[in-house]
Amino acid sequence: MALHREVGPTSIKCLPVESPFSSFKFVERRFSGRASVRRLFSLARSFGMQTLVVERIPARGIIRDENDEIRTYVSDYRMRSLVRLSFWKTKFDRPKGLKSCQSRHLIGYAILKHDIAPSRSVDEWHVFESVFRKYPHKHNCVPNPSNHVLAVGECDFSIPGVLYCQQNGLNKTCAHVALRSLLSRRPGTEDISYKKINELAASVSKGSSFDPSAGLTVQQISAVLRGFGVLFFAIDYREDPGAREDLPYQKFLYAGVESGAGALLGFHLSGPSVAGNDEGHIIPFYGHTFNKDTWAPDADVSYFNVGRDFGYFPSGSWTSSFLGHDDNFGPNFCVPRLYIKSEQADYVVELLNEGVTYSGAYAEVVSLRFLYSLLPKFQNSSNEWLKRLAEWAHPDRQQVVLRALSLPKERFVTHLEANQDWKGNQENPVVTDLLRKFLPTNLWVVEISLPHLFPANERKLGDIVLDASVPVNPKNLVDFRKFVVARVPGKYAFVSSVVRGKPRFLNIPSRIVSHMPVMKCG
Repeated sequence: MALHREVGPTSIKCLPVESPFSSFKFVERRFSGRASVRRLFSLARSFGMQTLVVERIPARGIIRDENDEIRTYVSDYRMRSLVRLSFWKTKFDRPKGLKSCQSRHLIGYAILKHDIAPSRSVDEWHVFESVFRKYPHKHNCVPNPSNHVLAVGECDFSIPGVLYCQQNGLNKTCAHVALRSLLSRRPGTEDISYKKINELAASVSKGSSFDPSAGLTVQQISAVLRGFGVLFFAIDYREDPGAREDLPYQKFLYAGVESGAGALLGFHLSGPSVAGNDEGHIIPFYGHTFNKDTWAPDADVSYFNVGRDFGYFPSGSWTSSFLGHDDNFGPNFCVPRLYIKSEQADYVVELLNEGVTYSGAYAEVVSLRFLYSLLPKFQNSSNEWLKRLAEWAHPDRQQVVLRALSLPKERFVTHLEANQDWKGNQENPVVTDLLRKFLPTNLWVVEISLPHLFPANERKLGDIVLDASVPVNPKNLVDFRKFVVARVPGKYAFVSSVVRGKPRFLNIPSRIVSHMPVMKCG
């Protein structure tokens, strides 16, 4: 139960927001013109806000826990005010109007907190948390949004979205709020308190003192993730600067957001205001945009190279921006994929779904190796799409598209059962029943497509299925223990044996003989 969201108000006002109501004036008068709060009102306006509900609420649940925790660090701390805002598509001017509202009318909500600590020169509002609906553009992909239940007045509502939180410089910094944002999306995860985050971070702190206002180190972030039982893949570019080129952060951001677990990026700042210091920032990412008309994949002759004889187009090449929060400015921003320069990237964390032991970027590389092992079997096929796949994957061309998704086997099998290929064929139920029994619980499914098939039609030619629970060895990517099955037009291929390092495949027929839809990111 989320007491801080479901607590009843001590006062409530319903404000119609048509002219002459001014969001700018309201934020300036009530919340000191805070940029993050302005962003909330901008989002609400863009969704067609008709009514603003303002409630004063008491501190309950994790907010009360936060207040108690801050006092252990800052003796003169006090909370001055706590307000819950909700933004509505419908128009009403009294609380009883909420009784005719439904959850679909709710644009978003925010809990705003005013903290005072004279010894720390703190006297300001911050957004304790906020959730807004995803912008309705079909190419804004946000896999696995959480559903958040809250009370407004005497009524209960729910809203899907990704939690946004803001630091206060007392018991939480940008790393704390980024972690809470992504961890709140984990299935079965209860509301996460900053007290718990700080307890986990302090457990690996050197010395006897721990000050959360100083931020979190890489080791402390790792301890927090492990403490919540989250597997992850991380690169500290400050320890290995050469990895910035060999293992670009965009690969791991994309892998994390595409599979719905999310990713973190830490970077150092630049410009006159921070020249000469080591100031850094970290933000969470949870989605991406998809631009089918982007010029980059065709123009980029140096597409991702696995080795001299192996190349492909990652599906992330059609990503224009990552979707994320910046606690300094607000929620739900598009950050251009190449905006943060590689030399500024300090630390990237790809969160992994439950039961997954290696990165989606590695899954793509591993699957490509398996695809090339299968290529000789495609050369003399009578299937026109299998011929095209062999042509585009040929060493002289190397232009297949790969897209890695981590998911449970049931979702993959259901996807095969529910879709038809271009000719209207559906998979044989005997085959899907076999897959349901045969597949391991947690998968990397790497979809295979072609450059003019994937972006324009969002369709694929096949899948390479890997066991996500078998750890990857970067020095030995061709590990057939990870390979489960490959599906290509007209057939499935299983490894029957490996002789002198070369696999032998056992084939069974598939009724899907041409291309079919890719899996939707949501």
